[in-house]
Amino acid sequence: MPASQPAFKPASAEQGFTLVELMVTIAVLAIIASIAVPSMRSLIAANRISATATELVTGVQLARSEATRRNAQVTLCPSVDGQACANQTDWSRWIVTGRDNSSGEVEVLRAFSVPAGMQVDGPVGGIRFRASGMPAAPASLTVCLPVERPADNQRVISLLAGGGVSTEKHNGAGACP
Repeated sequence: MPASQPAFKPASAEQGFTLVELMVTIAVLAIIASIAVPSMRSLIAANRISATATELVTGVQLARSEATRRNAQVTLCPSVDGQACANQTDWSRWIVTGRDNSSGEVEVLRAFSVPAGMQVDGPVGGIRFRASGMPAAPASLTVCLPVERPADNQRVISLLAGGGVSTEKHNGAGACP
């Protein structure tokens, strides 16, 4: 009879993790997550502030280009209902309005609204652009998110008399104006 293999195999070392190894791995992951989550929240808040400021700059540029295209005054202003300008400093909703050249009536060219929790403050009468595309007066708008992280929780958008637009970060220390 040829040599055969043993009828049973010797017990080999078990494969897998011990309870201690699993607990150490979970503890390390918890420490890494506790470090990463606050940084991630700060990054998300900074992106929300920047996105809202960019949308507002887009509204300024739209109003300016529509004024030159229509060869008529166009206004960027706060609104309560998205249909008409409102005399307020709260720009949580704003619109771009201009006169229709054929009918002469004021029409809403574009309506914007701010994401929840974000605050935008600006001039009460809105910003008027002459037919040349130049603003009637310099103005500034402040975009703010009431959070302590990031420290630069405000963006100030300045519209210069020559029509230039600049955006600057400001440290609001977690507060909004």
